[in-house]
Amino acid sequence: PVPLPNKAPHLLERLATVDPGTRIVSSVRENLQRRAQEIVDRYAKEYISNHIHNLAALVADVETGEVLAYAGNVSFPADVRHGNQVDIIISPRSTGSILKPFLYAGMLQDGLILPGTLVSDVPLNINGFVPQNYNKTFYGVVPAHRAIERSLNVPLVRMLSQYNTGRFMSLLKSYGMTTLRVSEEHYGASIILGGAEGNLWDLCGMYASMSRTLGHFAGYD
Repeated sequence: PVPLPNKAPHLLERLATVDPGTRIVSSVRENLQRRAQEIVDRYAKEYISNHIHNLAALVADVETGEVLAYAGNVSFPADVRHGNQVDIIISPRSTGSILKPFLYAGMLQDGLILPGTLVSDVPLNINGFVPQNYNKTFYGVVPAHRAIERSLNVPLVRMLSQYNTGRFMSLLKSYGMTTLRVSEEHYGASIILGGAEGNLWDLCGMYASMSRTLGHFAGYD
């Protein structure tokens, strides 16, 4: 007997669960899949010393939305206690700062800000919630585009307060985010700083959609 191929184990497991017993032709490209999995495995081995044991990568075509590579986790033999068999592409995780561009886009779309609109970056306390910038420094005022480029926390919390958490959640859901299952009161202002759950599958589609929209915007097509 020859070894069974194991080029996309997490995708295979997902498809077998969703549609068992069915022959499926995927859009995954073999060479790109192999390369993506190699990159995930290589970085995983480097990050083990930092107690990071789970990584994933998803590659999609922006125009068609087709998935071209699906590396759901590391594929090399590892301690089963670290859950390498779990497909973390569909597993909810803290969103960190990855939702910030969607707030910026929503506020631009609604005419609430311009890229050069100045946003206050001074100490803030919202009912005991005291956001801090990553480097523990405040800059007084910064243009909105600079706040996004530098992923500053305090200005983005202020922007969310202006936009409204519930409104932002509705925006995210309209973009395709499926993991926001509790109330806006539960998340509060922390939703913009990683207080919400998201998965890579949704986020990849959301960013691809935003990129596709920008790519076909009048004057840029």
